[in-house]
Amino acid sequence: MSTQAIPAKPTYREIESALIAVIKAGILYKKPKDGKFMLCYKQRIIKLRQAEEPENFVLETAQSILPNKTKYQQILENYKTWYSREPKLLSAINKLYRLYYELAKDYFLTDSQADDEVEDYLNS
Repeated sequence: MSTQAIPAKPTYREIESALIAVIKAGILYKKPKDGKFMLCYKQRIIKLRQAEEPENFVLETAQSILPNKTKYQQILENYKTWYSREPKLLSAINKLYRLYYELAKDYFLTDSQADDEVEDYLNS
């Protein structure tokens, strides 16, 4: 019998801290505060802070951003290409998306599950 503890899922506070770290890194690299990048992450923080149920909000956000593992890998590759010359920013983004991945991975659909949902949808 294994005595290893199951790692806890990231909390909304951890997600919020990771979002703030992305904003801080953006400021360090002089990203325009009124630019799309900074406004996007600022908006995520605002919405999280306004959410009635922040734990559900971050879970739904994670599921929306990362519907499957392929999307997660694609996002990481894109960010690696875009921010390779800004290591602190890339590191902060990678940490945030790792947290999102930990939340979303239990909800990824298999091809079989997707087939079942397609059938249910078409038959409804």
